[in-house]
Amino acid sequence: MKIPLLFIFSLYTLFISHPTFAASASCNDQQKQVNLSNNMPTLLEFYYGPIKSIIITSTLPEKGRFKAYKGEIQFDECGSLTKFDSSTQEYIHERIETNLVRMSVPYNIKYKYQLKSLHKVYTLYLHEIYGKNNQNQLINKTSHFYDGDGSLIGTDFSKIVYDANKIASETIIESNAENQGSTIYYSYDNEGRLLKAIDNDEVMLEFNYSKEGKILHQMQIFTSLYDDIREYDFTCQEWDKYNNCLTWNMVSEVRKDGSIIDTSTAVVYNKFEYYE
Repeated sequence: MKIPLLFIFSLYTLFISHPTFAASASCNDQQKQVNLSNNMPTLLEFYYGPIKSIIITSTLPEKGRFKAYKGEIQFDECGSLTKFDSSTQEYIHERIETNLVRMSVPYNIKYKYQLKSLHKVYTLYLHEIYGKNNQNQLINKTSHFYDGDGSLIGTDFSKIVYDANKIASETIIESNAENQGSTIYYSYDNEGRLLKAIDNDEVMLEFNYSKEGKILHQMQIFTSLYDDIREYDFTCQEWDKYNNCLTWNMVSEVRKDGSIIDTSTAVVYNKFEYYE
């Protein structure tokens, strides 16, 4: 039984009330860089500046596929991720798909995927727990998969490899869910910003930046539980003083057997709060 890893490339984000954690009293530049490196594969994002929180909201067309798209992320003063709650809801294939993400403690993340129709509800849970070394770097990840009644149906153990203090790859070295050997490779530009995530020689995540450092465009593409292809293209329209994107125009396509079966749009807003 191979469990689809669609959650790895999901940008879905919805606010769920959740406790926050105390900020670090002090930290040095090396610790900040470690946290920045930890956060990029976890969030699949790159941000500038001393961010305290990000609130994500959206404007969704009434007849579009998406019915909910919101989120909240928080960091301590050293840049360590302390809160990551998210959700989305969309209607496709005559079913409602709901995706929820909740981080109970830093780098201990729980996901819920639910497919609903008039006659059936299918639920899949994922629990990801990251391990760290003495330098606070992420070095491994254990992923547990559960079905709707909470029964364990699979476990993956991944090794995280570094290159020049950046996470270069994540390989599943043990699996009873038929995922063993699967590797995600991460690449960065000369400024240390995340450029691409590649899985099975296919680009699954890609960023484009301007000469001034503004993020211009990002793309995600993955295979869903229905074995269709989901692509999400974000084009930035507005930036703040740190060059973080405030407003994204999103276009999302669903493809099946090479044909486009759905196109939806949305406007996504990021509200940043900084430690200043």
